[in-house]
Amino acid sequence: MIPDARRSSHEPVLVAEVVDLLIGNPKGAYIDLTAGGGGHLRALAEKLGLDARLYGLDRDPEAVDRTRRNLAEFRQVRQIVHAAYSDLKAVAGRIGEDGFNGVLIDLGLSSDQLAEAGRGFSFSVDGPLDMRFDPGSGRATAAELINSLSKNELTAVFRDYGEIKQPARLAGAIVRERQTKMLTTTTDLTAIVEKHSYSRHRNKTLAQVFQALRIAVNGELDELKAVLPDCVSCLNPDGRLAVISYHSLEDRIVKRFFRKSASGCTCPPKLPVCVCGGKPQVELVTRRPIVPSEEEVKSNPRSRSARLRVVRRLAT
Repeated sequence: MIPDARRSSHEPVLVAEVVDLLIGNPKGAYIDLTAGGGGHLRALAEKLGLDARLYGLDRDPEAVDRTRRNLAEFRQVRQIVHAAYSDLKAVAGRIGEDGFNGVLIDLGLSSDQLAEAGRGFSFSVDGPLDMRFDPGSGRATAAELINSLSKNELTAVFRDYGEIKQPARLAGAIVRERQTKMLTTTTDLTAIVEKHSYSRHRNKTLAQVFQALRIAVNGELDELKAVLPDCVSCLNPDGRLAVISYHSLEDRIVKRFFRKSASGCTCPPKLPVCVCGGKPQVELVTRRPIVPSEEEVKSNPRSRSARLRVVRRLAT
């Protein structure tokens, strides 16, 4: 069943914290690069003045349609654009903003995407192994990957993107199974994982496998690495960049980039003094990630792994 495009079942995480830390100028321009169901944008609109400008991006065309409908009442919401967040600079040029006072990236998978069996994101329901955020992107589906990648390539996907123990064992099982029949559905993949994983760890392993394939299908980590420098360069002085991550792979990329941008130095670590002359671009607003409260985790269990980091653009 396809979710109603006018509604969203997704509950955004760390909303109060994002609003508190992201807003500096109540009349400024703010952009959510992962608009999803529009929950964070709604919270920002309710807090900002009517002269503020709000924008949203999303790779998922259904999310774009849903967000446009959900936020139609807010005058501050100027445009919701169907685009990958790595297209930030191009989109900023088209919408006519020279800079932003706040940029938000929420890297989580939405409840709306998980709920639709036809997208293939969930191991709990049967559906085609797609996993593309943008079905019209032309990228290979998860089914195409698991039926074409070599054992070594599958091992690397599971190891690097899912941090799965014994990834070669699982990759070998998939290669053997696909010699009998093509693996085309979430049920096909789930059956193999359940057969070749320890029963007490099955759900965790399934989550890791589906995460690994989703990251590979959508190039998520490369997208993140590409967009972070663009986010900083698009910020106005004193503007904020907030990123919510959900697993160590994402959080590690964000943490390292923030620390490097806050130090400015690009010298090799072994040099006793800085000789590059690099200057800090940002200041760390959160030296440690902000995590959901016990109350939020209780009301929204999917928030439990969320980590929020924020930096402020320095004047140059």
